[in-house]
Amino acid sequence: MVSLKAYGPMRFLAAGFLLFWLCGWLAGECFALWFLGNGLVAIMSGTPFLSGTSPVQVGPAIAVGAFLLLWLALWTVGGIAAISEFLRLVAGEDRLSAEGGRLTVMHRRGPFVRHREFPREKLQRLYLTPTRCALAVDSSGATIELSRLGSLEERTNAAKTLRSELGLSDVEASANLGSALPKGWEEIITPEGERAVIPSQAIRRVRARVAAVLAFLLGALAVTVIQKSFLNPGMIVAVIQLVLGTVGVACAAAWLGRGRMEWRIGSGRVTLRRRFGSKVKDVFEAKRFELAIDKDSDGDTRFSLIAVSDPAPAAPGTAAHPPSTAPATITLSTSSGTASASLATWTSVLKNRRRVTSVGNNPSTPRQLGAYLARAAGIPFEDRTTPEARQAELQLIKEQLEKAGPVGRFAMQFLIKAQERTRKQG
Repeated sequence: MVSLKAYGPMRFLAAGFLLFWLCGWLAGECFALWFLGNGLVAIMSGTPFLSGTSPVQVGPAIAVGAFLLLWLALWTVGGIAAISEFLRLVAGEDRLSAEGGRLTVMHRRGPFVRHREFPREKLQRLYLTPTRCALAVDSSGATIELSRLGSLEERTNAAKTLRSELGLSDVEASANLGSALPKGWEEIITPEGERAVIPSQAIRRVRARVAAVLAFLLGALAVTVIQKSFLNPGMIVAVIQLVLGTVGVACAAAWLGRGRMEWRIGSGRVTLRRRFGSKVKDVFEAKRFELAIDKDSDGDTRFSLIAVSDPAPAAPGTAAHPPSTAPATITLSTSSGTASASLATWTSVLKNRRRVTSVGNNPSTPRQLGAYLARAAGIPFEDRTTPEARQAELQLIKEQLEKAGPVGRFAMQFLIKAQERTRKQG
């Protein structure tokens, strides 16, 4: 059995902030319940609400009450999550054991205890996630976080111990990785008789119906506003907005209903096709796939599966796998200490790359999809999110900074200190 407990003094700072926030949360919860209770009494008794002078009107009261109930439900869920995180930071403990051919996990959050079990045959691998270094497992095509407690060294040792007890190996995980498609994707036979992988058709049909209903409602509203605009020319702006919105949603419904993008599996290549009705057009040809870590506009980590038309994989950390919003190649000038980007190389790299899918904080879906497509077509698949690949990339960055003069060496020392601080915090 492995036991991981809350670790590090910095957790008390986060716990103090959560405790302060929970005081405000409790005040908001009590006020909402008090407001709803008084409103319910006023409606049922026909008396004025609080200090009002006239009885409550049922229609507006129900509308306000429904909105407040929705807000209260979301507020309550947020509070429960904050309480769970507070207890995890202050008195959290995770116990993991491999007994009876299964992995058993017990999460203790103060007085609350929750148990989870994972059959051995459904476990693909057990590892530390690339971003938060949390102990996690890949089970039935999904990544499930087991614990973020303990130090980084304790979680690393726990992963080794549990892998040994469960008989899990990287070889077995690699062998089973591309054997099936992840949830939300499916393989079909195209009208031309070829294999292709597409997003779930059932999900697209639901989205198409929702878009069609929304387009109908917007269209009906647009017709009503158009009729009133003849008497009030000031409504012309609203008319234009509604018409454009209706057209846009209608086009989306048509695309979801009759069109799709599909990845056709060939020999030594995977071709991206745009299909609408009976018309088909090849738009991209991939000769390998990469799984990379990106940052979105909010700074959140995302795992992206990238299709690359260049058959020769680049070394980890080079310009072959930059985020779509960053320059492809960066050259540090030793004379001026400034960075210059090659626009021509950037444009070339962007043309040779296509994002297949992107998921936040969970690499299992893009990893499994990339492995499946690569195995089916017989082309390479490179996972650049593993600790080894990220370490190699970091080492290459350090070497480039070392050659960039005093400014580069100063930046390298700052990078090393930040890496050590992150390792200590776990």
